[in-house]
Amino acid sequence: MRTIHLLAFWALGVWPGLASAQYIRTPEAGEHNRRQAPVRAEVEAEPEQANQADEIDAPDALALDLSADRLEYDADRRVMMAVGNVVARHAGDVLTCDYLEYHTGTQAALARGNVQFNRAGRIWEGEEITYNFATRTGDFGEFILFNDPYYIRAEDARRTSATEMTLENLSFTTCEESDPEFIVRAKNARITDSQVLRAKHVRVYLYGVPILYTPYWKKDFSGRSNWEFVPGYSSRMGAFLLTTYSFNVNPHLRSITHFDVRTKRGVGVGQTMRWDNPEQRARGQARVYYANDQEPIRSETQRGIREGLIDQDRYRIGLSHSQALRDRLDLRAEFNYLSDPFVLEDFFDDEFRRNVQPENRLTLTHRDDNFVAALAFNVRVNDFFENVNRTPEATLDISRQQIGNTPFYYEGENSAAYLERVFPEQQEDVEDYDAFRVDSRHAVLYPTKQLGFLSVIPSMQYRGTWYSETFTSRTITNSVNVVDEETGDVVSTTNETSTVFLDDGAQLRNVYEFGLETSYKAFKVLSEEPNYWGRGLRHVAEPYAKYTKVPEPNLLPENIYQFDAIDRLNERDDILFGVRNKLQTRRGANEIHEFVYINTYSVYYLDPASNQNNLDDIFFDSRLRLTDWMFIDLDGSYDWDEGEFRRFNARSSFVATDRSRLSLEYRFDRDRRESLTAEARIFPENRWSFGTYWRLDLDEGKLDEHSYLVSRRFNCTRLGVGIRARRDIDGEDEWRAWAQISLLAFPDSEINLGR
Repeated sequence: MRTIHLLAFWALGVWPGLASAQYIRTPEAGEHNRRQAPVRAEVEAEPEQANQADEIDAPDALALDLSADRLEYDADRRVMMAVGNVVARHAGDVLTCDYLEYHTGTQAALARGNVQFNRAGRIWEGEEITYNFATRTGDFGEFILFNDPYYIRAEDARRTSATEMTLENLSFTTCEESDPEFIVRAKNARITDSQVLRAKHVRVYLYGVPILYTPYWKKDFSGRSNWEFVPGYSSRMGAFLLTTYSFNVNPHLRSITHFDVRTKRGVGVGQTMRWDNPEQRARGQARVYYANDQEPIRSETQRGIREGLIDQDRYRIGLSHSQALRDRLDLRAEFNYLSDPFVLEDFFDDEFRRNVQPENRLTLTHRDDNFVAALAFNVRVNDFFENVNRTPEATLDISRQQIGNTPFYYEGENSAAYLERVFPEQQEDVEDYDAFRVDSRHAVLYPTKQLGFLSVIPSMQYRGTWYSETFTSRTITNSVNVVDEETGDVVSTTNETSTVFLDDGAQLRNVYEFGLETSYKAFKVLSEEPNYWGRGLRHVAEPYAKYTKVPEPNLLPENIYQFDAIDRLNERDDILFGVRNKLQTRRGANEIHEFVYINTYSVYYLDPASNQNNLDDIFFDSRLRLTDWMFIDLDGSYDWDEGEFRRFNARSSFVATDRSRLSLEYRFDRDRRESLTAEARIFPENRWSFGTYWRLDLDEGKLDEHSYLVSRRFNCTRLGVGIRARRDIDGEDEWRAWAQISLLAFPDSEINLGR
């Protein structure tokens, strides 16, 4: 997100490298604007002293190529005067003007009227400049320059050497008007080697009101620097100002520095280094953030949850990196160290919603045409989280492939790992456990086509899993006598039972699986005529079924330490059956478009468990793209036994030609909660635009979150105001108010107050 301030500084950084000027301020009429037949001359440099020619570099001593409507030469002063449509060329410098005086001895020039000077692709325009073609120094005076979308002005510009230029009272804006809504001014600035700008007394104005001042700023033009300021107020944080400064260290490395002030929570500082090298196919970032939190526990509700896990020192350290070491060899790494389990929730809310518990892992993956091999490490660093440590885990997955010239196919999965299940240290009543595990699955399939249309694939599979540690459980009953303290007699006897887990050593679990999969496709052309959905209509139906039989393994899940789905494998005897329906049409360049997809399926258990029905829920997954502006997705499951939905999700979006958008989402989970979400963005490209977001908890009949935004578009800026209220994870109400300011030249740039 670019802010107004970063756009200002970035424009300053872009200016020295601009290739052409397209906006010229109209000069006052001069006395040397007469039109005559053009005259051309080559003027040799005449040193004023015998040794002066030796002090001039060879490129600068070349003759001046000069053309004009009229040329005159004053021999006494050794001055060439050019009048009307003057063009002077010298060693790559090009100077055009209405009137020019050129001293052949010193190679100094005075130009007036419609002056345009081009050196190495950089163009200055103004009314009058003095310039020495030999030393490449001069006074450019007042000038104006436009390079879309910037308008840049300076009251005075001097080239003090061949590598340095000074600017006085510099300003620029993206607005066309003489009284711009947004403008940046700098008292003075210095550019060296056409790469580095050092500016003093920089001020940013919005509608004539100063909103930013910095006494000094340095900019390297080889990279782009951005400022971002997010002021606002939050009931959780109080008044705050979040400040970010970023710049490119080199073309592949970017530095991002954070300095945040919150009246209720204190000061926070952070540093991020982000890299992206397409040539090496490497990208990632390293992040450090620290906040001295003055109010880590905000309520008694939080005290019962957070006490003992949190203090005022809040921090996070993170690293993520991915790189293609070779064409088929990839490396991925992720490291996250947190001060407490709530630091992301408090200071990085958006990230917390995406991933409540960040992991620490390293994976090296090699992909071949027939297999994928990987070596992975996954270790818990934050002891207040639960995790399955894998130190390490090696895997080899073999894709389905033909066995020689036979009609049989093979596929397999193999893994070996040292696994450790660790629980949060605050859960003192649960013990960690660990084991070595070697797992190997091998399947043979025989794809066939029956009756010319029916696909039948019988399969047979063996899975062997070796565990270094297993256990058995025994129930022990002890008789306990209750004795009268005065008489010593036994008053009563009770039996107490307890479960004891006994080590059963290393064991190999054998799991056999037999399967039969069948399916076929049928289609019918329903129409060849064009309609609102496209050109023509075809229905495709694909019924399918899969029978799976797994006899009871020799080692049951209740005797295995549980780490993941492999350890939960048990006997099966069921049939998965369903049908996929598709409606297809042609859109665009006669491409087939699938605008309706519906997959409906269920499972029939031939040998159900005691708490299980023969027929499972009916599941469905649907995608509807009826038009290019309407999108609908449906998925869920229906409980046949109870006659109601167990889970139902519906999502829809409607997009208008002016980019207005309405999105609705309904989520229902019988065992959890029911909610409705709505989001609307109306007239985003018009002068006035509106936006709103609602999330309603239908179980409690309360709004979990709602926000509103109204924005107004002006000549070169857009201003918006909004408010948001929500209930956080602890059930407490929080609200924020914000404003947004963006430049129309950069639609993605904004200052978001209370982001």
